[in-house]
Amino acid sequence: MLSFYQWVKRINKFLFKLSIKEKLLFIEAFFLTGLMRAKILKVPFNKLKKELGTYNTESADDVVLDDYKIAKIVRDVVVTISKFTPWESLCLVQAMTVQRMLKKRGISTTIYLGVNKENKNMVAHAWIRCGQMFVTGGDGSGYATVAKFSN
Repeated sequence: MLSFYQWVKRINKFLFKLSIKEKLLFIEAFFLTGLMRAKILKVPFNKLKKELGTYNTESADDVVLDDYKIAKIVRDVVVTISKFTPWESLCLVQAMTVQRMLKKRGISTTIYLGVNKENKNMVAHAWIRCGQMFVTGGDGSGYATVAKFSN
């Protein structure tokens, strides 16, 4: 594991190459992943699911091309920053972060929660869709969808 100094040095080196707009996106994603991780750990799911959107509904399949471009940029930022967070930023954290960032930009999404049985163990997974594009977590193949939330 990296020391705090090594971690800050790596982040600074990475951020040095980015424009101001890109830096702001990375900073937004960094803090949102932390917030989402804290919510997952501290907030009961019954309250958390209200933030995820409307239960058992899906967002539209049709979105404009610009929304796909924004979704791709947000995905790349969230997936990249998730590798550098000092907390665990796996599929649900990434999906919730992407959803919040896209909602802020007026783009609707659907978060899917699924389960699969691997070697007698239940494995949970989350993925998010914008239009016809699966933004993070793949397309959920191999997982039985147990809940979906649209905003």
